Amino acid sequence: MLSKVITIAQQKGGTGKTTLAVHLALALIKYHNLKIVIIDTDPQGSLGKWYIIRSEKKLSNDNLTFKTASLWGAQYESKALKKDHDIVIIDTPPKIESDARPSIEAADLVLIPMTPSHVDFWATEAIVEIAKKANKKILIQINRANQRSKLISKTNEYIKSINLSPTQTIVGHRQIFASSMGEGKTAVEKQKKGKAVEEIKKLTEQILLELK
Repeated sequence: MLSKVITIAQQKGGTGKTTLAVHLALALIKYHNLKIVIIDTDPQGSLGKWYIIRSEKKLSNDNLTFKTASLWGAQYESKALKKDHDIVIIDTPPKIESDARPSIEAADLVLIPMTPSHVDFWATEAIVEIAKKANKKILIQINRANQRSKLISKTNEYIKSINLSPTQTIVGHRQIFASSMGEGKTAVEKQKKGKAVEEIKKLTEQILLELK
């Protein structure tokens, strides 16, 4: 058992936290045969709705566990769950600020998704500060991005200015991510090949290296 915790956090909504969480989970299961649990701490319950659709359609949940918890409860839950899971993924709600501390303190890796946008730059600072104070490993994920956007270079400049590193994979703003979620699936289950699948596979491999 790896027994590691990844917390996905970002102050701003719309950065793709939940989509990223489930895609990482299913890729870790499909390509690395790991046992994964996702903890949903967002009161909106989008992750729970995805899991319900999945269960109703009788899609395979082998090696996948779903739990809900408060932000404070996630710290306790993750300690217990990582004893018999390789990776615990904590999906957090937006606008969490100080409430995020317990879920970040529980993490071995804090993954912060951000779109190439100045608004996201500003929103990221609070989560980065909390994670740095907790002395956690941090990765910034450029997410939901137009690969041709001039803002990507600005985003990389911003990440460098706060002494952090982005992941080596930019995840594009692709329809397959949203459409697969609506079916209780992920892109890596709907497609064998494609840019979306390639991006998630590469990201998953880097995250596993960071967790070792």
